[in-house]
Amino acid sequence: MLKWWLFVCSCGVAISVVNYLGFFEILLKKDPTRLSFLILLIFLLTTVWIGQRIYNIIKEQNKPKKDLHQDFDIGWFIAESCLVLGLIGTVAGFIIMLGTAFINIDVTSINSMQKALSQMSIGMSAALYTTLMGLLSSLGIKLQLVNIGRTIDKL
Repeated sequence: MLKWWLFVCSCGVAISVVNYLGFFEILLKKDPTRLSFLILLIFLLTTVWIGQRIYNIIKEQNKPKKDLHQDFDIGWFIAESCLVLGLIGTVAGFIIMLGTAFINIDVTSINSMQKALSQMSIGMSAALYTTLMGLLSSLGIKLQLVNIGRTIDKL
């Protein structure tokens, strides 16, 4: 339980620091899909769920190890789902980038090209931010699950 609590406190500090640096405001402006916030919400809810399960394991130490491990199969699915949501955001970002940038483009006009590049940057940033959030959330969930798996094995 203490390792999980240390992880939660570390995540809290990291979220506070990136919020202080204005990351979430940038994310709000640069990700029109808002998938990054969905992935972050899934990460936070899953972390709370894992903490609750750890607390229940402490109470039920006489339960077979196989049953305790199976309780976390859904956690592995959620971790993979965060990766998939990040990749969906990547595809959506590329669709935004390529789908909207070349509409009404005049290659002889500098203003038209600048507008196209500006629209492309919105799609590219959405693709990269959702990928980043998906990777980090999946890694954080998997780190917690590996930690609890090793703890169960030691019981």
